[in-house]
Amino acid sequence: MSMLDVFFALDWRDIILAACIALVVFLVVKFLQKLFGKKEQELGFKVRNMDMVDVYEKCKELFPIQNLTFHGKEFTRGMQIKIITIQKKIIEGELIGINKVNLVCIRTHNQIIAHQIEKIEEIIGIE
Repeated sequence: MSMLDVFFALDWRDIILAACIALVVFLVVKFLQKLFGKKEQELGFKVRNMDMVDVYEKCKELFPIQNLTFHGKEFTRGMQIKIITIQKKIIEGELIGINKVNLVCIRTHNQIIAHQIEKIEEIIGIE
């Protein structure tokens, strides 16, 4: 008796029962992952209050190049810029700098964002 013969011997009720059992097992596993997985992530995550001046200085160290030339336009550290990515996301903030692997760092009002220059469509200076 081959595996195909065993499969064809199954009734439609057997197949539905197997699917229901598989769904219940899947939902139990997902529930257990949420229940126990969250605690592991919380233990590994530490919140540290940092002075914004220290954060800004560290970013200047990590992104030491002060001048960015993009499509013939020159932007310098401290300028307010608007970046449009190739995914059409808009990032507005202060240019902190660029590093040697072509990551641009921008400080928005509540985030510090590093973005690959190859994935930027347009940079506009804001006055």
